[in-house]
Amino acid sequence: MGLSFQEVERIKKQFERVYFFAAPYSEYVNMCGISKVSIKDKDKIAPIDEQGDFCISVGLCKPLPQGLSLPMKYCGVRVFPQVIGKIKVL
Repeated sequence: MGLSFQEVERIKKQFERVYFFAAPYSEYVNMCGISKVSIKDKDKIAPIDEQGDFCISVGLCKPLPQGLSLPMKYCGVRVFPQVIGKIKVL
């Protein structure tokens, strides 16, 4: 059994301070959210015991350069980055 939504929300706020709002990551990360672990892509397979747990979804406006990476887990919560492009206000 994973962490509660409230616990993951607190951890996500810490993650945002380190990776969303701070350089050099702020140039690449354009959104952070909470989702549930599932099999979305063939290359992002989660262990069976983690499926259904809350995770941090990270939207990147462009791929991270070589030498810069995000953790696969942050304070015990899985992190799933994905390049989604720039978010534009309509």
